[in-house]
Amino acid sequence: MEMELSSFEKQINSTILQRGKVYYQKGQVESLGETEDGVWGAVVAGSDDYFVEIEISKKGSVGDYGCDCPYDGDLCKHVVAVLYAIRDEKAIAPEDVPKTTKKKTKLSFQKLLDNISSDELKAFIVQYSKKDSSFKSDLELFFVEKDENFDIEKQIKDQIRKAIKTYSKHEFIDYGSSGKLARELQKILMQGQYYLSKNNILNGSLLCMAYIQEVMPVITYADDSNGSIGDAIDSGISLLTDIAVQSPVDLKEKIAVYLNKELQQDLYFDYGDFGYDMTDLYAQLCLDLSKIDDFLHFADVAIHKARLDRYDYRSSFFIQIKASILQKGNRTEEVQQLIEQQIHLPQMRKVQVEKAIENERFEEAKELLVEGIRLAEEAQHPRVIRDWEETLLHIAVLQNDIPMVRSFTEKFAIGYSFSSHYYNQWKNTYTSEEWRSVINDKINSIRAKSTGEKSSYSKHQDYWLLNEIGPIYIEENMFDQLLALVQRQTDLETILNYHEHLYKLYPAELMKLYSSLLDQHAESANKRNAYQRLMDIVFVIFKDIPSGRETLLAQMLHWKMIYRHRPAMMDELTNILDKINAQGE
Repeated sequence: MEMELSSFEKQINSTILQRGKVYYQKGQVESLGETEDGVWGAVVAGSDDYFVEIEISKKGSVGDYGCDCPYDGDLCKHVVAVLYAIRDEKAIAPEDVPKTTKKKTKLSFQKLLDNISSDELKAFIVQYSKKDSSFKSDLELFFVEKDENFDIEKQIKDQIRKAIKTYSKHEFIDYGSSGKLARELQKILMQGQYYLSKNNILNGSLLCMAYIQEVMPVITYADDSNGSIGDAIDSGISLLTDIAVQSPVDLKEKIAVYLNKELQQDLYFDYGDFGYDMTDLYAQLCLDLSKIDDFLHFADVAIHKARLDRYDYRSSFFIQIKASILQKGNRTEEVQQLIEQQIHLPQMRKVQVEKAIENERFEEAKELLVEGIRLAEEAQHPRVIRDWEETLLHIAVLQNDIPMVRSFTEKFAIGYSFSSHYYNQWKNTYTSEEWRSVINDKINSIRAKSTGEKSSYSKHQDYWLLNEIGPIYIEENMFDQLLALVQRQTDLETILNYHEHLYKLYPAELMKLYSSLLDQHAESANKRNAYQRLMDIVFVIFKDIPSGRETLLAQMLHWKMIYRHRPAMMDELTNILDKINAQGE
C-alpha cells in the first residue's frame, strides 16, 4: 500500500484507523526509535505486546512495514498506532488538519527536549532511575565509556537474567512468552550494535560474549516453535562476528579464547547451527592470528569426541573445516594426507574426484565414484548416490560415452520424478526415427509394469499410469493419448494438473469431466478455505473455457439454492459471481 506519512489516514480502512489512533492516544506505543536510517521500530502494548517495524523515506513516504501480531490483513491497528507516533516524533503536520494560529498544539518530543535544561534533565534522570531499574541499566550501558570501572559483562548478564525471570514460569518459557523474551533480548543486543557503530569494539565484544553465554541455555527450557529465541542467539553470534573481524590483534585473541572454551559444550551443537557458525569464526580468527595449530588441535579433539558419540554430521563438519584451514594455510601435503585418511566421507571423496576429472584421469574418478555409491547404498544415503551418479553422467558426456549417457539420462528423466531436462538430453542422443521406436517401447514397458500380475499399482493403476506416462505425452505432443488417461481420473485436482495442456484442444471433453466433479467438491466442502479453493477452480475454468460458462453459472446458482444454510459458502459464491460480473462489464 503506497502512502505518505503526512496523509496515511486517506489510505487506511476507517475501522483499523480508529483502533490504531486509540492505541496511540492511550500511550500504548512504547520504545519508539529509529533503529537504522529510515527504519523505525516500536512495541505496541495491549493484551499482548507486539513489535512493529516501518520504513520511512527521507521524503516521508511509507515503505515496507510489519507487525508480529496474528492479524492476517494487509495493515493492522498496531502499525497505524506507530505511524501516528512516528509522525508526532518527526513533527510532521497531517495534511487534513487545518492550520490555525489560535489553537495550542502539543510540543513534539524533539522540541520538548530542546526546551529542557541540562539541570532539569539530570534531575529527571536521577528521579526516574529510582523508579525504574531497567531505565537505570540502559542508561549505564549507553554511557559505559564514561565510567572506567563499570562492569559491562555483569550488567548485561543481570539484565538478561532479569528478562528471563520475567518470562519464565516453573523454570519453563512457554510459546507466547518466548517471542516476548526474544524481543527483550534483541533490544539488549541493540546496545552492542550501537557500540559497533561508534567503533567501541571492546565494549561491543564484551557485550556479545556475555550475551551469547547467558542466552544460549535458554533454548533448552523454552518452547521455541516460532524460532524467536534461536533468532536472538543467531543475532548475537552474527554481531560478534562483525565485531571480531574489525578487532585489533589482542582483542581477536580474547575472542578466540572465549570461542574455544564455549565450543567445548555440546549445547551449542545440539539445538541448531550455533556451534558450527561459532566454529567458522574461531577458524577465521586462528588464521588471522597465525595460530593454525591451535585450531587443528581443537578440531582433532572435536572429531574424536564426535566419533565417540556417533555424531557423523558433526565429525564430518570438523574434518571438512580442518581440511579447509590446512588448504588456506598452504599445508598441501597435510591436506592430501587428511583426504586420503577420510576418503569415506563424501566431501573428501568429492575433492579427489574433482581433482581426477580436472586432470582427465577419468578411470580413477569412476573407480572413486563407484566405491562412493557402494558406501552410500550401505549407509542408505540416496542423495549422495544421486550426486555420484550425476558425476558419472558428467564424465560420460566428457568421454562421449553414448550408452552411459543414455543409461543415466533415462534413469534421471523417468526413474525418479519426471525431469524435462534429462528427458531431452536422453532424447537428443537418438535420431528422430530411432527415438520414435525407443519412446514407444518405453511407454509399453511402463504400461506392462502397471498391469502385471504382481503389480503393486493395480489399485491405483489409472493414477499411476497418468503420473508416469502423462509427462511423456506432453513432451511428445501426444495429447489424444493424454486426454484418454485424464478421462479415467476421478480426482479433480489431478485433472487440473493437465488443464493447461488440454483446455484449448478439448474444451467439451473437459467440461464433461469438470461438471460432475465440481458438484462433488461442492457437496464435500465444509470450510471456508475449501469453498475458496472451489471458487478459484471455477474461475479458472470459466476464464479458459467460454463454451462452458452457462453450465458453470447454472451450477453456481444451483449451489446457492441447495447450500443456502452454509453462510461461508454463500459469501464465496457471491464473491465469485461479483468477480465474473465485473470482468464482463
